Amino acid sequence: MHSIFTQTDENPVIAAVRSSTLVDVALRSNINTIFMMGGTLSEAQDITRRVHDAGKHILFHVELMKGLGRDREGIEYLAREVGPDGVVSTKPHLLNAVRDMDLLCILQIFMIDTQAYLTGTKNIKSIKPDAVEIMPGLMPGIIKKLRKQFDLPIFTAGLVSRPEEVKLMLDAGVCGLAISEQSLWNYPE
Repeated sequence: MHSIFTQTDENPVIAAVRSSTLVDVALRSNINTIFMMGGTLSEAQDITRRVHDAGKHILFHVELMKGLGRDREGIEYLAREVGPDGVVSTKPHLLNAVRDMDLLCILQIFMIDTQAYLTGTKNIKSIKPDAVEIMPGLMPGIIKKLRKQFDLPIFTAGLVSRPEEVKLMLDAGVCGLAISEQSLWNYPE
């Protein structure tokens, strides 16, 4: 099991960082992991080095990174030159490349309706990701259903902005929550 999962036991909040200007804020907080949800390829290597120097983990949402090709070659470059801990993506073909690069592979699924749920569970079965990130983040019933169906870590993201919402989702069985609300980066304070 990857150490990101044991670290979410200690602190389940993951900093969802949308801009490189917020990386230092995240590094000064209690979080152990950053999901980088923006920025550019040219700054990714420096950000990754700073995060690793701080003893923390970083995963990139590759669809949100400017300058990275959304293909196998882009993933190979990211793995070889940037060296993140992993990748979060909605794209099965990218996640297959991620698995080949020995990076942590997290499938992001937008659960907007029954068809999205069925497609998402089909993708979980075919990709066999290391973990799943469900959006939006406030669906305890869906999380409980997925926990019964799949034996893998589940993260949530989106719409979580209060401590009681973090607790609600932890009680539902998520191992971590990617949150952009900076006041929650020091949860449970």
